[in-house]
Amino acid sequence: MRNAEAKAFMMADSLISLLVVAMGINLFFICEKQLWLQNRNLQLKMAATRLGKEASDLCAVKKQPVILSHCDLTAKATVQKVVVYNNDRCLCRVEK
Repeated sequence: MRNAEAKAFMMADSLISLLVVAMGINLFFICEKQLWLQNRNLQLKMAATRLGKEASDLCAVKKQPVILSHCDLTAKATVQKVVVYNNDRCLCRVEK
């Protein structure tokens, strides 16, 4: 009887260990996906900021409103403000 109890305890201990390892692996992949999404969003914001700066510089030189497009990003710059859109969603807005 004592031998069967020891085997059952070892099996339960192994199952708990396996569960902990599986949860750790799942947490790792969830964190990796979140970091990937954050990186993609930051890359998009950086591209929007660069396009906005380019549009504002061009507006300052030409002294008239400017619209620049690159991929899905569109920057509209006037003397008063610069707005950058991604598929009709405002990403960046700077006003005087």
